[in-house]
Amino acid sequence: MLIFSVVAAALVFHAGRKDAARDPRLTTVALVLLALFPLLTAALPKIGVLSVDSGTEAHDGFPWHGVVLKIWLTGAGIVLLRLLAAATTLEKWRCDSRWLENVGRIEIRELTTLNGPVAAGIFRKTIFVPESWRQWSEVTRQIVIAHETGHHQRHDPLWRWFAGIACAVNWYNPLVWWMSRRLALQCEHACDASVMHQGVDAHTYARVLCDLAEDAPATVHAIAMAQRSSLELRVARLVRPKNARSAAGVLLTTLWIMSAAVVAAMIGPKNTPENHFSPAEIQTRWSANPFPSEP
Repeated sequence: MLIFSVVAAALVFHAGRKDAARDPRLTTVALVLLALFPLLTAALPKIGVLSVDSGTEAHDGFPWHGVVLKIWLTGAGIVLLRLLAAATTLEKWRCDSRWLENVGRIEIRELTTLNGPVAAGIFRKTIFVPESWRQWSEVTRQIVIAHETGHHQRHDPLWRWFAGIACAVNWYNPLVWWMSRRLALQCEHACDASVMHQGVDAHTYARVLCDLAEDAPATVHAIAMAQRSSLELRVARLVRPKNARSAAGVLLTTLWIMSAAVVAAMIGPKNTPENHFSPAEIQTRWSANPFPSEP
């Protein structure tokens, strides 16, 4: 997992070294594979590469493998509890909110505790809007709906949950947390580009982002439209758009990452014969008379 995370993070960084808002599909594939890595490791046949002495633990007298496993389970459990708390919070939002209308299969619900629009939900796709929604201009409403609908059309809430699971499985690895944050930013840029392609003026859209900017999302994996932490970069990109990454480049890099994941998951310990006899005992056995009854 460490080997693959280093390879994946290097490729994600290389793809976005000139523009951090490159197409999020590469980062998405890397995080999904990291989330599913334990299943890949269990399911794929192994190729012995590293020699492992299975008797080391018994000779040392300390259960290193058990201790490491318990530490990993503790960290993963804490992060998974955060995800569970986020799911509970989203369900509470649904209960406390009021239905306004539907845009296709997406519900728009008003929640008085919010300060800005939020996209959430995987199976029940929802756009939560604040009480001030009623006072917004028609242009602002259209831009908000276009942006948040873009998140659901791209299945961003689902991919963000996979990123959360990847962080739980690899909670000790800062590279995975970095890729999760990079994915969040890339998803916002992708939706910004989608709104712009619908003919919205860049300066009008930037003004709406500034008006709706919040300090932080209200809960984990509820995707707020405008956060102050990424506002400057997003507005700068709106004013000076970058060239999109070619589809061929994304495809080739994605295949490279998937191949690296398969290879890393197939690497296993090389079986070595166990030797429970000391050198002195082996020498005694070799020098012993196989026929003790004969002179």
